[in-house]
Amino acid sequence: MRTIRRGVPVSPLAVAVAVAGSIACSGGLGYAAPGGGGDGGGGGGGGGGQAGAVTVGTGIQFVSSHNASTNPAVDTITAGSTMTWTWSGTLPHSVRSTGTPAFASSGVHTGAGTYSVTFTTPGTYTYDCSVHGGAMTGTIVVLPAAASATLNDVTGVLK
Repeated sequence: MRTIRRGVPVSPLAVAVAVAGSIACSGGLGYAAPGGGGDGGGGGGGGGGQAGAVTVGTGIQFVSSHNASTNPAVDTITAGSTMTWTWSGTLPHSVRSTGTPAFASSGVHTGAGTYSVTFTTPGTYTYDCSVHGGAMTGTIVVLPAAASATLNDVTGVLK
């Protein structure tokens, strides 16, 4: 459970649902077609799934390249997809998996660089920066691969 500034406990899944709902109401932002190229870093999502991309900001933030959500940056992808984090700026940052299920964490990087992980198992994955902890967080919702053909947008809403 994460706690927001006002002290109200909020689970990562609740955050993902809230962000997804607001994006859906605003018309949403689409992904590249399944098997498509993504933002250059994901290379088509590894297994032909949809690629996810997060900018590791110049300040203390993760920013989703798909929906501009930040701290937490929330992305919805399908199993087999690759998530790529791209560093910018001069502050040291990392991508550290927190909770279960987990994924391989990056080392601490400063300046330019990328880190990619292919997610093969559906679930909700949370992460933070090992340098900045709870001030810099993200969530990745991985849907079953069968959802890729009918995934509407970053909200995870199926057609």
